Amino acid sequence: MKYLQKLGKSLMLPVACLPVASILMGIGYWIDPAGWGANNLIAAFMIKAGSALIDNMGILFAIGVGIGMSDDNDGTAGLAGLVSWLMMTTLLSTTAVAMFKGVDVSEVPAAFGKIQTQFTGILVGIIGAACYNKFKSVKLPAGALAMYHCEKKNKKKSSIWIITCRINFGILYRCY
Repeated sequence: MKYLQKLGKSLMLPVACLPVASILMGIGYWIDPAGWGANNLIAAFMIKAGSALIDNMGILFAIGVGIGMSDDNDGTAGLAGLVSWLMMTTLLSTTAVAMFKGVDVSEVPAAFGKIQTQFTGILVGIIGAACYNKFKSVKLPAGALAMYHCEKKNKKKSSIWIITCRINFGILYRCY
């Protein structure tokens, strides 16, 4: 139950952006209700600013859940969530799946065209935070990746492990 409470709390961070987006879009549509921003520069600006948040909610969920589900609420976990999002959406895009399977893009199921959703953002945020929590204190040998050898940079190594996990996921997906 504690895990679900932590997940619910971490979902509140990206959800907090929704009122701002709706206010921006609402004011833009109020200024220009007929043209939807085509007749007024300020209305167009506000509508586009609000839709930028709405259109990228999956990324906001990946970062917000990554930060919220980490043990220490560190921003590096948000970066881990973003890295996980970028890897997942790239590996499961229609062109990548067509290349992996050796088929034409038109033969790839339509579900792969709709992979950039909020649900995907939540899943990759959880995966990114889990990888961050597990690998934030791993020490690498002095010769391997020397830029990560400093004590203060231990947390930054989690991005290496996330990329490794994502590649393994892609290989497993291809095999099954």
